[in-house]
Amino acid sequence: MTTFRMKLAAAPLALILALGLSACGNSEAEPERVAAEAGHAEGEEHAEGEEHAEGEEGGAERVTIPAASAEASGIVVSTAGPGAIQETLNLTGRIMLQPAARAEVHAPYPGPVRAVTHNIGDMVQRGQTLARVESAESLQTYSIVTPISGVVLERQTNIGDVTSEDPLFVVGDLSRLQAELNVVTRDIGRVAPGQSVLITGLDGATRIEARIASVLPTADAHSQTLLARAPLTIPQGSPLRPGMAVRASVVLTEQQVPIAVARDAVQTLEGRTVVFVRVSEDTYEARAVTLGRAGRDTVEITAGLAPGEIYVSENAFLVKAEIGKGSASHDH
Repeated sequence: MTTFRMKLAAAPLALILALGLSACGNSEAEPERVAAEAGHAEGEEHAEGEEHAEGEEGGAERVTIPAASAEASGIVVSTAGPGAIQETLNLTGRIMLQPAARAEVHAPYPGPVRAVTHNIGDMVQRGQTLARVESAESLQTYSIVTPISGVVLERQTNIGDVTSEDPLFVVGDLSRLQAELNVVTRDIGRVAPGQSVLITGLDGATRIEARIASVLPTADAHSQTLLARAPLTIPQGSPLRPGMAVRASVVLTEQQVPIAVARDAVQTLEGRTVVFVRVSEDTYEARAVTLGRAGRDTVEITAGLAPGEIYVSENAFLVKAEIGKGSASHDH
C-alpha cells in the first residue's frame, strides 16, 4: 500500500481521477492497473526530458546548414594544414604618381597661345596636341604635345596668354602609382627594400600586393618620418588615385607552422576560442582550439584541430549566429 501511494503521488492528475472513478466501482484490480500506468507515464516523461537535454547540449556544439544555403551565404571552407605566420608592421601613407608617370608640358618658345585643345580630366595619348602657340620670334605657330600618355591633371593656360617658364599642362599616367609610406623613428632599420607590403585603401576593400622599392635616406622636416616607396601595378577600374590616404602592412618576418587557419576562422563562443569544423556535408561543429602565434592573415593552431580537417575559413560568424539561434530557442 505504501508503494502504491508513492507512485500515486507522482502520477498525473488524469490518472488520479481515473483512480477515483475506479474506486467508486469497487474494483480490486483497478489500483494495480492505475499504478502501473502511472509508472509508465512517469518513465515516458523522464525519457522525453533526457532526450531534450541531450538536444540542448548538442545544439550548443553543432548546427545543420544545408549546403545550398551555406554557399548562398558565402560560407567558405578550407583544409587545415601548414601555413605561414607573418610578423608585420603597420604603416600609413598616401598614393602618389611615380616620378616617371608625371610630365610637365612647357612651351619651348615664348609667344601667345592661339588654341587650347584639352582640359583637366581629358585622356591623352603620347604625342597628342594640347595647345598651339605662335612663336614671338618667327611668328610661326607650333604645337604643344604631351610626352606621355595619361590624364590632364593641370591646365595653366588659356587662349591669348603669353607663355613663360611655367608649365602649360601637367599630365599623369594613373596606371603607374606608388605608395609613399611614413616610417617613424623607432621603426627605422626594420623597413628595407624588397620587403612585401599589402596596401589597403581606407574603404577596406581595395587591397594591392607590392614590394618596398626604396627608403629615402632623409627625414621629412615636419613629420620627422622617412618615406618608403612601393610602386603599384593598378588594375583596370581601381579606385586608388593620387593623393588618397592608405594603410600598409609590411612583412618583416615569415615562419612556417604545422597548422595555420585564416584569422576570420577564429571565433569566441560562450567564452571559448573555437573554430567551426565541417563534420559532414551540412553539419558544423564548434571546436575549442588553442592559439599560437598570430600573423597578418593567419593564426597558428597548437591544439584542437588536426591536419586535413575541413574548417570554415570565411564568414564563420554566420555559423556562430546559427548556433546562437539554437541556444536561444532552447532557453525559451
